[in-house]
Amino acid sequence: MRIGGLQLFYFKNHEERHLQFCDGINCITGPNGSGKTNILDAVYYLANTKSFFNGIDQQLIKHGQEFFSIHGFFENETPTEILVNFGNSKKTLKKNGKVYRRLIDHIGIIQTVFITPYDISLILDGSEERRRFLDFTISQTDRPYLEQLSLYKKLLDQRNAFLKQAEGSHVDPVLLETFDDRMAEAGQRIFEKRRAFISAFTPYFQEFYVYLSGDAEHPTLLYVSELHEKPLKDLLYLSHNRDRVMQRTGSGIHKDDLEFLLSDYPLKKYGSQGQIKSYVIALKLAQYKYFLEKTGKKPILLLDDIFEKIDGNRAGKLMELVARDYFGQIIITDTHAEQVKDHLEGLTVEKKYFALEKTLNTNAAPAQNSSEDPA
Repeated sequence: MRIGGLQLFYFKNHEERHLQFCDGINCITGPNGSGKTNILDAVYYLANTKSFFNGIDQQLIKHGQEFFSIHGFFENETPTEILVNFGNSKKTLKKNGKVYRRLIDHIGIIQTVFITPYDISLILDGSEERRRFLDFTISQTDRPYLEQLSLYKKLLDQRNAFLKQAEGSHVDPVLLETFDDRMAEAGQRIFEKRRAFISAFTPYFQEFYVYLSGDAEHPTLLYVSELHEKPLKDLLYLSHNRDRVMQRTGSGIHKDDLEFLLSDYPLKKYGSQGQIKSYVIALKLAQYKYFLEKTGKKPILLLDDIFEKIDGNRAGKLMELVARDYFGQIIITDTHAEQVKDHLEGLTVEKKYFALEKTLNTNAAPAQNSSEDPA
């Protein structure tokens, strides 16, 4: 899978932008505030129907405007045109001119892997970030999983609303058990899929971590879930009294987590900055390999400000990897054009360079047209 052309209108700080990408490595350089990362986010949006950074579409509209539009031209076995428009609180997504009735039906058509400095939140933030990583990765290649996940979230919201409405008083046990039965069926399937995923995913991750770090440490991923001990239906039944008092559902797959270990020690507590960076990049590269193995298609690899955030040794290792035929199209951003060219010097893959200029007011003034310098 590759993207040939991208058109932006009023998306974030871009008033109007047209880009044509090559099949190999595309380098977008410019000062902070010029909109480099926003271009990567636009590609991600076309693939996943939402921004990587901001779940509120209204906040993606350029200041002073009323809508945004992203238009992408993708190539795989057949050309695919994706168009998204958002305005007046309404989102429209089209594939080859046909409007999707449900946005969920678009998930999995185009795979992207986005590596950004913000990925350290996977290690340092709460369990929600790690569940999001799990669900995003599995959903890209498993439509039934995505459907079950959507159903589970809907039932969880309904069960919580039912508990809150009761305000800690008498709760109809028959109705509560009805919620339990439906949630347990969907949740148990999700649990089994997650457990199978970690088993398949871990060897890919370990392979990339060892390559990037060159260390003898042994990285491990642990899937943490109450369902390892009891079926979800039993967990929900045993938590009835607590849930009634707390007015929310305290057990289930929405509490699952991943534990990241290095030589059997928690990475979050004992890992160095370098180890954490290697760990995160290895997770994303393993995501790439997982998509490739499942679909037979190479995802689009998006690398945001990668050379600024990792040391020279890791950057060199990463470039050695992406120069292989194993990887397909790559889009890289950086603040320093010469730095990027130095890192890419000697790589035989096709390269294309884009230079962006920062406007005086990125929220109001038109973005400058990009200059292209094919390598």
